[in-house]
Amino acid sequence: MIFIPIEFMFSAQMMFLFIHVVRNDDTANKNKPFLLLILLSAVQSFLLGLRWGYDVEATSYIVPILATLLPALVYAGVLNVIERDRWPLAQRMVVYYLPTVLVVGLTLFWREAVDIVVVITFLAYAVVILRLLLPGTDALGITPLDGADSTYRAIFFAALSLLSFALIDTILFLSFIWKHVDHVPSVILFANFAALVMLGLAATLASNSKTPPQDTPQPRRLDEEELSGSATIQRIEELMNDDHVYRDANLNLERLARKALIPSRQISQAINRSVGMNVSQYVNGYRIAEACDLLQATRRSVTDIMFDVGFQTKSNFNREFRRVTGMTPQAWRMKYTPAAEDPTAGPNTGCAAAQGGTT
Repeated sequence: MIFIPIEFMFSAQMMFLFIHVVRNDDTANKNKPFLLLILLSAVQSFLLGLRWGYDVEATSYIVPILATLLPALVYAGVLNVIERDRWPLAQRMVVYYLPTVLVVGLTLFWREAVDIVVVITFLAYAVVILRLLLPGTDALGITPLDGADSTYRAIFFAALSLLSFALIDTILFLSFIWKHVDHVPSVILFANFAALVMLGLAATLASNSKTPPQDTPQPRRLDEEELSGSATIQRIEELMNDDHVYRDANLNLERLARKALIPSRQISQAINRSVGMNVSQYVNGYRIAEACDLLQATRRSVTDIMFDVGFQTKSNFNREFRRVTGMTPQAWRMKYTPAAEDPTAGPNTGCAAAQGGTT
């Protein structure tokens, strides 16, 4: 019977995942670092299969080198949904590839230190990514607000996956030092499962986090009076109520800042202090409020209404609708449409609170 290492199966699954993401992402603005991450992890899993399935010793020199590229690709992919990368190319190359170059040198001259560098690399990138996420979903400045919550969760779990990789590498390192190598294959199998989870999250980001092109001037610098929280909220409410900017499916914090001519950080702080929500919840509140009106006043399909008010996916629409109203769109229509046809019925207040992002 032909022996096929389970790592080969993981590698094949990752390749299928890569094909699925590419085929389902028909936009030109793909998150390329995450696509490369999937491919690289497929290669890593294949090499691990050669090492532990067929005892190919040469792969032990290649795997640590490629491993240092994994967190760099995660970080680059995260930047693609958080902010425009304004670093010069030379600085980006240093940040991304310095650990790899260091491991190459250590592989030639001091192999015992390779595992330490790999662990530090995973830990460092994980900490940096978690620090980027401190402002919450408002940190995702160029991610469409429609899917900001799910994207934030995916990035958070990707960072946790990097921490788990650091822990696994530490266990392997100590196992070889203490000469306890019997359980090493099991640890590596667990690591592949963790890699598959991380890649699933990365694929979610790559396929769902479309970043629209930069198409408007930078916001001007405002004086102290203009930067007051009340003035900021008033300006944002004007954009929502008069211009209906929430209907833009590609609306993100950066684009909202450009339309308002107010720095994105000021918008985030003003909304948080005023209504106790992040920008995504605030904007989606306006979307849900209009969706409620359309569901009650028309017989149009839920999908058509979803697209009209600015949502791109049913999952996000249904989740936000339930968050604001406590029920599904279909249940809302069944509950309130008969009341609208009764002239003696009172006003429909169930979704009125959604306006302005409040629940």
